[in-house]
Amino acid sequence: MLRGRLERSNFRRFAGVALTALTLLATRGAHAEEGRFSDRFFRGTSPGELRTAKVAVVGALYVAAVASISIGVASLVQASQKGDDADSFKREQSQGFCNDLASPACASYRNLLDEQREARTTGWILVGSGGLLALGGALTAELWKNDTAPRVAVQVNPGGLSLGLTGRF
Repeated sequence: MLRGRLERSNFRRFAGVALTALTLLATRGAHAEEGRFSDRFFRGTSPGELRTAKVAVVGALYVAAVASISIGVASLVQASQKGDDADSFKREQSQGFCNDLASPACASYRNLLDEQREARTTGWILVGSGGLLALGGALTAELWKNDTAPRVAVQVNPGGLSLGLTGRF
């Protein structure tokens, strides 16, 4: 139980630091002078005027990455707590309580283990997705030229509606 409280307080501290860092990067990144490191999170290395659309897309990818990683870490902490609950439940039962798989005690124990496994899998998927979103934000910042803006084209055909996004990357 104490371990769960410590993990939650560490997660809150981590989430607070991550949110503060992201806020600082977002506010300084759009108004930074040429050549500053924090500016590169949005500008990349291409010269020219930084477009609002680029800041919005890159910022959205970074925010989604932080959210995904934060929720993933919370899910991993929850999986750890469910594992502790399963261990406590197992210690309270008699030796060999799961020899009869249909017994209520064994079913409860397996349910706790399944919940732990699902929370852990979800957590790792979200942490991995957050990493990919952060990579996508960094690649978008680097590959999207600052002087070019994307164009959205809508075309109505007899067979339906088509929507296109074009730009130089």
